Amino acid sequence: MKALQYAQNVADLFALPEGYLRVKELMDSDTASLDEIADVILLDPVLTSKLLKLANSAIYNLPYQVENVSKALLVLGKTQVYNLVLSIGISSACSKVDTSAIDLERFWEQSINAALIAKFLAQCCKIKPTDRFYVAGLLHNIGELVVLQNNTEVAHSCQDYGVEERPWQLQQRLLQFSYAECGAELLHLWHLPDSIVEPVALQHNTKFDQKNKAQLIIYLAVRLALANQHPELYSTKQLIDPFVLELLDLTQPDILRAIDFCNTEGLFILSVLNPRISTIY
Repeated sequence: MKALQYAQNVADLFALPEGYLRVKELMDSDTASLDEIADVILLDPVLTSKLLKLANSAIYNLPYQVENVSKALLVLGKTQVYNLVLSIGISSACSKVDTSAIDLERFWEQSINAALIAKFLAQCCKIKPTDRFYVAGLLHNIGELVVLQNNTEVAHSCQDYGVEERPWQLQQRLLQFSYAECGAELLHLWHLPDSIVEPVALQHNTKFDQKNKAQLIIYLAVRLALANQHPELYSTKQLIDPFVLELLDLTQPDILRAIDFCNTEGLFILSVLNPRISTIY
């Protein structure tokens, strides 16, 4: 099967919560007010609680507390709140699938680290809004869950990457496509914006274009998260083409600060998005 067929096979299983879809509908509307959007979010206590926890986290580093959804919308704006709601909705959708055949801790830790690194690097590059980079980083490996639901044995085998064969190379050999391609197909089926889907699809592309900074940032974030996850296998020097740093005008201290940021904030984000995983730490 091709990547699109894999995604189509699980589209119903990976359905986003109804509350998210209603929020998206209102945010896409030119006539919906912030109060109307807040009212829909408030109908879901879990979504509300997680949204406020993330809004008050170091991701935004606000100088004051955000006590309610209306204030979050005013302070952060519709786009950033939409992206937070999206990340919460996706973690909810993923929680419904059977993940016993893979290392779920590794999957979520790496996804969240890539999200935090991507957001930090976008801030370093002064690219706004930065939240779309966070979401793209969070979703960079969702194709693994798609493949898992289609072919448990292959998904299990795809975890056996090492020094000589990197994850995406192993995926390509076993599946004839990477998790990046498969995940992007699912995101298309979810009707997510191209600004999020394209960097996910192109995360392993090595034909670097300075104009496509989103792809360059996700390329960096994915590899930094992988090296941070598996220091026994990979170093950043092994995984990253230094030309990308030049194109983005980033320095080695920027990279170290990005990794430090994800290590500092990752456990908190994990506890919000996937509390059943964080309890084992």
